[in-house]
Amino acid sequence: MTTVHPETFDLVFYDASEIGRVLDEVAAKIPGLPDDLDVTVEVDEDKPNTRVGVRSIDPVELHVESGALENLKAPRSFGEAAAAATFARLLLEVRDRLDPAFGAPPTDEELSQADAISWAVYCYGRATRLGFRIFKPKYRYDFRNRHGFTDSADADYERLWSAEDLTWIEVTGG
Repeated sequence: MTTVHPETFDLVFYDASEIGRVLDEVAAKIPGLPDDLDVTVEVDEDKPNTRVGVRSIDPVELHVESGALENLKAPRSFGEAAAAATFARLLLEVRDRLDPAFGAPPTDEELSQADAISWAVYCYGRATRLGFRIFKPKYRYDFRNRHGFTDSADADYERLWSAEDLTWIEVTGG
């Protein structure tokens, strides 16, 4: 079951039922997620930024700023493709956190920015292979900002983007 908060929006032209539908469709495409997974997503419509995170995995609580769900060609309007990419990334992170073989990553609040972007690249690469539209160069730039504009950093980026079954230690290089 999916729950979306708020139920009605004042600052953006979003519909909670549409967000829930997209989240449910994305969840159905993520292998390894429990079929009976209950997900609550909190949309912060006061912030047009794109920050997102997993607040909890028991129960699953996602937090997204409204810009992460926005249609870039129609400001303040819901963008289904953007929402699907965002939810794919977050639900892959949830799947990783639920998998004991992945390891025990710190909470989102405790993650370094470098580790967070490494994990995001790993998730977005897998999401691409699941059929979600992801703009790969954006995440390469984000990765370089945290890991350096070097051939070595680019090689790490490609390793993460193309990987399927990494552990937390392999994601972070630690």
